Amino acid sequence: MAEEFDGEVTFAGVSNNDSIDDGKGYVAEYEVPYAMANAPEVWEAYGVPYQPVTIVIGPDGGIADRFDGPVTYEALKASIEATI
Repeated sequence: MAEEFDGEVTFAGVSNNDSIDDGKGYVAEYEVPYAMANAPEVWEAYGVPYQPVTIVIGPDGGIADRFDGPVTYEALKASIEATI
């Protein structure tokens, strides 16, 4: 999906529990096409107590949508399209 919306939105993965080396391994193994970071402060800022959580941030910087738990391709795509 990151490639599908390339140039329109920015994707970022944020880990709270993994080490940086674990994160690099995950990126390599799954060929993650977007930036990944180990940043617990981001989790705190958005009130994320567990994984997975997907947050769609709107153009104003506020939360446009939030999915607690797994999210389907269709649901995330619809959310992004509604936000942009």
